Amino acid sequence: SPPFPPPALLSPAGASLCLQVALEVLHRSQSPACSRLCDALIGRLAPPGPAPAESALVGGLQDPERSRLLEAAMAVAGPRRLRELFRQQLKGRLRGVAAHRVANHGLQRLLDHAPADVVGEVLSELGPALAEPLARGHPGVLTALLGACRRHPGLQQEALRCLFQVGHAP
Repeated sequence: SPPFPPPALLSPAGASLCLQVALEVLHRSQSPACSRLCDALIGRLAPPGPAPAESALVGGLQDPERSRLLEAAMAVAGPRRLRELFRQQLKGRLRGVAAHRVANHGLQRLLDHAPADVVGEVLSELGPALAEPLARGHPGVLTALLGACRRHPGLQQEALRCLFQVGHAP
């Protein structure tokens, strides 16, 4: 059977927008087709790589066309899928993602929807280095991380500590 979605639907901007809207509509209608489309898009745009040092998700988030679809998929993926994506393809790579001009938006979408354990891992890895995305002009990373910690009260104390460190960074 041909790959889904067909490659032609992934690159034209109009088709990408249609897939983003389809994800949103299916998610709002609570259709089981939403998770199938989400998994198909992620599998096509960011398949797990054979080498642990490589991450197709990071590459996809750095690409302006693929990143929009990946962001839309992460917005509806659900906690289990976000946990998998983070642990298999993002963990250990957050500083580069947060500092990248395009990929940082995907990290923000992940944080907007991530469960507490993933937010805690992001905070542990990225918290001490939050000055870096700020210095590169990406304050949305800090805002998304603090917003995620606000939703998960157990992380608020650590988030404040990291925020104060950023405020005192030379």
